[in-house]
Amino acid sequence: MLDLANEFPQLGFMEEADEDNIIMYVMDFPDNVYVTVTDDNGKTPQRAKQNLVLACYDKDGRYLWGSECKTFMELQKLCEGKTAGSAELLQALKNASKTLKDSEWSSPSHP
Repeated sequence: MLDLANEFPQLGFMEEADEDNIIMYVMDFPDNVYVTVTDDNGKTPQRAKQNLVLACYDKDGRYLWGSECKTFMELQKLCEGKTAGSAELLQALKNASKTLKDSEWSSPSHP
């Protein structure tokens, strides 16, 4: 069983707590954008085989786009061979799915 608290940092994601003390995994990218990873309820991912929601925000916390990975292993494959925080990885994460591209979300604060 994967310990996600140890696995996310190996991909380049840092743990950050929001105002409700929910841990999300965050990676900063060029052009002052960042991507958060949560489960599909906006909570801390607990299991490797659960849906992960990736959401990209600008430096002011405005939602830009979202994607999904069906499992943590799918996220690992997207990150494989790409530098954490690179434009190449950002594009791969954005293209992970088309599901959330047009939806409106309220943005969580980026601590």
